[in-house]
Amino acid sequence: MKNYSLKKGFTLAEVLITLAIVGIVAAMTIPTLVHKYQAKVLKTQFVKAYSLFSQQLEFAQNDYGINLGTYCSKLDVNLNAYVNKEECYNIFDNYLKMVGKCEYKGKNRNYSLSKEAYVDIGGHVYPDRLLSNGVCYKFRVNSSKLGVTIDINGASSGPNALGHDIFVFHVAKNKNYLEPIKQTGTYDDDYIEEQKTLCNAQNPENTASSVCLATAEQKGYPCSKKSNQKGNGIGCSWYALNDVCPDDETKSYWECLP
Repeated sequence: MKNYSLKKGFTLAEVLITLAIVGIVAAMTIPTLVHKYQAKVLKTQFVKAYSLFSQQLEFAQNDYGINLGTYCSKLDVNLNAYVNKEECYNIFDNYLKMVGKCEYKGKNRNYSLSKEAYVDIGGHVYPDRLLSNGVCYKFRVNSSKLGVTIDINGASSGPNALGHDIFVFHVAKNKNYLEPIKQTGTYDDDYIEEQKTLCNAQNPENTASSVCLATAEQKGYPCSKKSNQKGNGIGCSWYALNDVCPDDETKSYWECLP
């Protein structure tokens, strides 16, 4: 007589429970893995973009024998204008080999992703010049500073936010390098609202009021997930370049992006 041994399999309930556990674990780990991968890609793109712009800036300054940070931001007080800025923009476009224009379909955000971004102090939220590698940039003279805003992955790739893929630098005066900007302070919503109230009170129905309001949004060159200032992210380029998290110095910059 043959001896048949019983073969025991998984029940349907056991299979469903296992699949549910796998699904829960995947839901918990996959977003973290995706975030780490995206952060790594952004870091690589940032380093390449900074290296390219620093190199071309050095070439331009050596060839022309001038400090462009000083020359481009020269103010003619009689004309109330930066008389060399258009010449400087053309110099940079030629050295960088601009190939076209960048167009943004949505609104770019600040570092904490809480508001539409705003930059005025030597920078721009929507850099409109395109390079062959997909990088977007814009040079701007403002507040006696020559600044460059760089979108390291272009207008068509997200998240299109300050301090994530859009960074602001100043061309250092009397020095030969691209200067990263570092946060000097953060201000809460109550303080910013107080500043706006003062602006409106001091400049009723006056264009100076809008300038005052813009300054409040950028005060302290903010770079913090705790800040809701529209200019939050202006002061992130120093942290990104040194790979230091602005809210936690024990972490790297790219792993602590909001």
